[in-house]
Amino acid sequence: MKDGDIDAVVSRSPALEILNIQGSMKGVHLRLLSHSLRCVQICSFVIESVNVVNAPRLERLILSECLNPAGGSCIRVKIGNVPKLKVFGFLEPGKYVLEIQDTVIMAGIKTSASMMVTSVNVLSMKVRFGVYDDVIKMVPAFLKCFPNVEALHITSEKCDQLAGKFDLKFWEEVGLIVSVLLRLKVITFREYRARQDELAFLQYILQHAMVLKYAVVQMVNPKFTSLSVDEMAYTIDNMQPPKNKKWASTVGLLTMGTHGPEGGETWTFRKGADLSNDDPIAPVKFIIRVAGPATRQHKSRAAKHRN
Repeated sequence: MKDGDIDAVVSRSPALEILNIQGSMKGVHLRLLSHSLRCVQICSFVIESVNVVNAPRLERLILSECLNPAGGSCIRVKIGNVPKLKVFGFLEPGKYVLEIQDTVIMAGIKTSASMMVTSVNVLSMKVRFGVYDDVIKMVPAFLKCFPNVEALHITSEKCDQLAGKFDLKFWEEVGLIVSVLLRLKVITFREYRARQDELAFLQYILQHAMVLKYAVVQMVNPKFTSLSVDEMAYTIDNMQPPKNKKWASTVGLLTMGTHGPEGGETWTFRKGADLSNDDPIAPVKFIIRVAGPATRQHKSRAAKHRN
């Protein structure tokens, strides 16, 4: 496969709604222009850039386990005209360079209206919480570009660096994140290893998300850590209470274990292509309603497990 092959197929398929791409070993530049595409999913694909130039009906853009052929180089993801884009994942700070309307999103950048994708309400990110320069600094920058996110799905990637400077104060100093403050209703956090930097991020969300209904923390398989599920759950139950304690009575908090492989995905091509499913990335199915008191449960009262 070479540059232009996929672009040509799309341009010659005026009724194509779902495009799934997997398994090329040669890096390509993908450029998408389509008035019919509603869902694009790219998995285990060697790629140098994805440029969604004009896709007025596109609702989902999902990138999973993509690789750049140039070693440590980042994959450029450029978002153009996508007025109906609702689901976007899996953004990986340090792996992807995000460009919105000709502006490259960088750490500390002042976000303007032209740099925001206001239609996205489901966002998924993979984060190595122990890496500061190319990862943690970018998380707030990415979040500020999606001000209407209601469901945020975080997967904590394995990181060998020691937890250190990323405490609650770090997150409080990143400035206003509109989606977290005013829109976020659901947060899921997968592959939790009870690192201090992971816990600080969760504390920040619980403290600042004013309309949060549900928080789900899924522990990493205990085979891949020295801690048991109960020991990891203990860190959640006994986290330092945030200044705003209102969340304790308004947020349904669920902690759960897993016996799956390290880094295993809940998303599949089939789930992603099911356009009747509003959130194909969530590890559990949420029923948004008035939440009761927050409790740690191993069986969710506020959610149904997906198969």
